[in-house]
Parts: sequence; structure tokens; C-alpha cells
Amino acid sequence: MKLEALAAQYASDPRIKALDKALGSKKNIVVKAYNAAGSSAALALSSIRRGGVPMLVVGDSADDAGYLYHDLSRLAGENAVAMLPSAYKRDIKYGQVDPPSQILRTEALGRWHSDPELRFVVTYPEALAERVASAESITDHTLHLSLDRQADLTETVRWLRDNAFTEVDYVYEPGQFALRGSILDIFGYSHELPYRIDFFGDDIDSIRTFSTETQLSVEKMQQVAITSDVPSHSAGMSLMEFIDPQTLIAVRDADYTLQRIAAVASQTFSDSALVADEGDRTAMTHVVDAEEFAARFGSFRRLVFTGADAAPAPGEAAVDMRCSPQALYHKNFDIIADSFGHFLADGFEILILSDSEKQIERLRDIFADRGDDIRFTPLNLRSTKVLWITLRRGVCSRIIRSSTVSISTISRATVHVPERLHCR
Repeated sequence: MKLEALAAQYASDPRIKALDKALGSKKNIVVKAYNAAGSSAALALSSIRRGGVPMLVVGDSADDAGYLYHDLSRLAGENAVAMLPSAYKRDIKYGQVDPPSQILRTEALGRWHSDPELRFVVTYPEALAERVASAESITDHTLHLSLDRQADLTETVRWLRDNAFTEVDYVYEPGQFALRGSILDIFGYSHELPYRIDFFGDDIDSIRTFSTETQLSVEKMQQVAITSDVPSHSAGMSLMEFIDPQTLIAVRDADYTLQRIAAVASQTFSDSALVADEGDRTAMTHVVDAEEFAARFGSFRRLVFTGADAAPAPGEAAVDMRCSPQALYHKNFDIIADSFGHFLADGFEILILSDSEKQIERLRDIFADRGDDIRFTPLNLRSTKVLWITLRRGVCSRIIRSSTVSISTISRATVHVPERLHCR
């Protein structure tokens, strides 16, 4: 069984259909999905298709956003998901720019209105508190190069200088370029690796990404878009002004999100950074107006998802996802076998996901050596820790976070999925 098939089973569940129906009703500005424990929220989001514009998914923190990003990437495909992080290390008040985050941020904004494959942009309150460049500004400060179009090397270098790129001997961070004869290396703000462009007169002979550490080529490219540090050219706007008015915002906690944005906006540049003469002193000018942001935020349709058992208020459009948090087994196979046995007896099917066939076989051997009659279906995934999912009548309930670990540190998820659906 593949993950795609698992997601398809979940997408056909009545709860997902109820969510989709509630979101399709014009009278529902806010729809709530509660008891959405673990990765059931990501499964639900991946099953919802509101065509045309990407969905904005807001986690409570950078870590929470990272988990959501990973789950959605595995379910919808990496090209369907982008991350919009804060452009700064620590808090923005320290002004310490983080180049890798700048790249991710610029890439997400650059794809937002132009990439039909993009379905989700994942972010968190601190990132939302920062202004973004307008779509027009991003377009104006993006250079497109391709193998089938001529490009003058001198004019290309002039564009780089005009857009605040710094000439160096060897590029190692965004905003740099290096010229050696007819070979031009460019490290822009819209890709994690720099480009090496080989000119032959006015023709581009080859375009490759390469490693800054080894200088070896990584991938051949047919065309590239090189974006400069757009915020330095633009006063910016809030993300609520940047995105399409039809955008669906999926948020874990709307009140907390707005409170965090207000807290960031109320800060001033750090005194310690001033004394140490460190960081970007203009950083706080890139923060949004919290009240204006909240007003615009309230005009968008929102899907509030929570793992809490938060009963809906009267008249509130809500769906009970009926997914409970993972049980605690503490690596105790006596408890595991007993629990799994009860699930099987109750009519559940157990799926175990792993990045390694050897881990699956080892788990089978452990159950066999113990004499346990535990039947499960393996799903082999790359870069995923061992976990298990219980489901009844083909309805999946949870997928755990990922990273490769040994069988001795496995994570567990056993989730009851009652038949009854609450939709109000």
C-alpha cells in the first residue's frame, strides 16, 4: 500500500466531505475542525481542493509549521508546498538576517501568483509579522535566463550590480556573483543553490546549480529565475494584501496568531544589538501594522483546525474529526502487543510506515518471537520514522512526524476512529 492510497481513503471519509461542504457554503466565513490530533489535520488539508489559489496554512510556531510542511509535502508532493519563514534569526528585533530563510521566503512569494503546482504555503505568526514585497516588485527584480534565449554577459553583470549583488571571487551566500572569463556564478535569493552560467558570446551554453563547498555541479537547468533581495528595494506590504482575496487560510489558533503578531509589532530594536553594533537596524521597519493586519485577516475565509476537544459554539460550522492523540507505550512491547490486539479485535486495520524494509522485518520478527498474532500492512516511505496507524473501515486517523530513527526509538500512534460524525 502506498501513501497516496492512504490519503485517497481519508479523502473519501464523510468528515472530509462535511468539511468540504461547509467550506463551500458562502455563509460560513469560519469553519472549525476539532479533535484533529497529530497529522490528521495535514491529511484533511491535503484532501481539500479550493481551486485556483494556494491555501495559506498557519502553524502556532516555527516547529509546528515545519511539521505541517513536512506532512503536506509527503501527502501532496514537494512541488505543491512552500515554506514562508521569518527572514531573521531569533526575534526580528535583533536584526540578524538569516540567508537560508530569506531564500525560502523569496521562493514562496515568487511562486505564489505564478506556479499552478503550488497548493499550500505554510507559515507561522512571527513570519506573518514581517512585510513582504509586492508581486510587481518581485517581478521587477527578477532576472530570467534560459538556454533558448540570448543574453549579453555585460548587461547581465550590470543588472546584478544595479540590484545590489556583490562581486566576489567565489560565491558562498545569497546576493553575490563571481565572474571568471565567460563563466558567471550567481547566488540569488530564490534558490537554495547558486547557478553557474557558461556564456558563449550572446548565447548561454549551459546552466547548472553547484555546491559552494565542493564547487561541483549538482543539476543541469534549462531556465532559471534569479531574484535579488527584494525587501531592500520595497517598503513592502502585509501578506494579507499580497495574497488573493479568495485565499483560504487554515490556522491552528487565529487568536494566538494575531496576539503574537501584535507582540512582535510592539517591540523596538534590541538595545543589546545597538550597543554591540550588530544586526540590521532597519529591521523593525519591516514589521506590519498589527491592527490593519488583523482587520484584513478577518475578511478571509478561515479553516480553524485544532487537536483539542473544543465543542463548537451554537451556530458555528464545525466538524468533529474524532482523532485522538497517540498513546504512550514507552517502548514496552507487552503494552504494544496488548493494545494492537485490542484494535484488531475491534475491527481496526493497523498500518505501519517506515523508511526501511529492514525495520519492518525486524518489527515482524519481534512480534513473531513473542508469539503475538499482530497483523499489519507495511507502507514504505523515505525519510520517515517508524510509526503505526490504526484505522477502521478504511478511515486513516494519523501520520506521525518524520526523521529516520532506529527501531529502538520508534514513535507510536494508535487512534480510535468512531463511526459517528458530528457536523454542525
